[in-house]
Amino acid sequence: MLAGLYDLLASSPVALLFAVIGLGWFLGAVRLRGFSLGVAAVLFVGLVFGAVDPRHFVLPEFVYLLGLILFVYIIGLQSGPMFFNLFRRQGLRFTLAGTLIPAVAAVGAAVAGLVLATGAPVATGLFCGALTNTPALAAAIERLRGVLAAGAADGPTVGYSIAYPLGVVGLILVMQVATRIARVDFKEEDRRARAASGLGDDLLSRELRLANPQLVGKSFEEARFAELTGMVFTRVKRRGEGEEILVTPELPLQADDVLVGVGPPDAIERAVLLIGPLVGEHRERFGSDIAHRDLVVLQRKVAGTKLSELSAACGCPVVVSRIRRGGIAITPEADTTLELGDHIRAVAHARDLDRVSQVVGDPLRDLTETDFMSFSFGLILGVFLGTFPIPLPGGQTMSLGLAGGPLVVGLILGRLGRTGPIVWTMPANASLTLRQLGILLFLAGVGTRAGATFVATFEKQGLPLLLAGGLITVLSATAAILLSRRVFGFDMITTLGLVAGIHTQPAALSFANTHTGSETPNVAYAAVYPVATISKIILAQILAGL
Repeated sequence: MLAGLYDLLASSPVALLFAVIGLGWFLGAVRLRGFSLGVAAVLFVGLVFGAVDPRHFVLPEFVYLLGLILFVYIIGLQSGPMFFNLFRRQGLRFTLAGTLIPAVAAVGAAVAGLVLATGAPVATGLFCGALTNTPALAAAIERLRGVLAAGAADGPTVGYSIAYPLGVVGLILVMQVATRIARVDFKEEDRRARAASGLGDDLLSRELRLANPQLVGKSFEEARFAELTGMVFTRVKRRGEGEEILVTPELPLQADDVLVGVGPPDAIERAVLLIGPLVGEHRERFGSDIAHRDLVVLQRKVAGTKLSELSAACGCPVVVSRIRRGGIAITPEADTTLELGDHIRAVAHARDLDRVSQVVGDPLRDLTETDFMSFSFGLILGVFLGTFPIPLPGGQTMSLGLAGGPLVVGLILGRLGRTGPIVWTMPANASLTLRQLGILLFLAGVGTRAGATFVATFEKQGLPLLLAGGLITVLSATAAILLSRRVFGFDMITTLGLVAGIHTQPAALSFANTHTGSETPNVAYAAVYPVATISKIILAQILAGL
């Protein structure tokens, strides 16, 4: 039976692929003292298979290339809106952190390669593994593919595999030690982080009486309440009116109007100063004519639409008071663009809610429906950009490759949302599935191809390489924390998300969320992740070419 299984795996790349993925997924879920390899276990299982039989247990090159472009393109689509929105607020600091710290780590990897005489390919792998960045590893492999002999070209995978475990564990340990030394108040730090990011959570519903005479006679559009206060107003209670009035841009303000809206505590404080006093603590009680409904954006003709254009798209007045995207609450503004999978609260006349639901999306429909026409076209653009040569000093050139090109295109298309009838974004469930599939294909492919080289290198220099990778991780994480806290003055919540994003490590992000009791680290992680990934892709290619 074992012989038959061996022959099947040796003769069928499909069977071998899913054997590596299945076994790796199982082992990755095993936790030891709170630590697990996660998806990286697929790489180590692939290394084992490749070491057992380097001739037959090797997956075709196409497998890992396909996985790579799927993974990085989806990352770009998901990160694009958050990246560009936060870049406008704190772009310079995130850019500096995302480029400077990887550059320091690259120098450390180059020094380790010289001291240990590993050669540039393995040193590049140490850099990628210490910063746990798979796209950078792919860029290095692609740079060396066809240039060096097969064994030498596997060097990045070998170095990555050796450095990766301490790249995860060492990073989390540094983060934990830093929070203990700082002795921070996470509630206060979370408040600072939310204020700096412009994202809110725990939105409160309040009523305010209009007492500012300078606002009387102005329309809601002219008053710019959302821009000046951060609150979103949905209804007006007016003397002499039997029913509540739904807010529209052209609705004029009158003295003693009671404005009903939602916003975070600091926005409510600003609104009180601008508008007038609070009228009790409103709990989102609705009259008979106005109601709300929680919806999921599923219709592609709505995805990419700004909130200021939603009423026209629905053919009736509608106000969005809440948006939740990827686990993060976003304060709605007029220029906020809806994306597929957004969870929104729509406030409208009760008679119009069914129409709004039809236009926005029916929650009973399949959330995983994906437009593979736009998906395929986006990937083609990414591959094309990846092949475009970038000139370097000394007459040399480099390219973003299959790791960087799809990532950059994904970021841009994710920010655009839609171009005419073409919707670039994807539902969250579909994005997660394709992203996981991509990383599994990539790790399984490169693992099987580097198995034999890994064993030979580990026997000669395993412990020194392991320690060198761990040292690079600790130094880069410490430098990132010092830069974030001492130079940029970031709060600890933002700092932990920043460090996890620079190392592009989801396990570290999960630790930061659990350790702080907040999801706010996601914000800094999403902002710095694309910059750090692109930086590491470029640095990995430079290191590999030394």
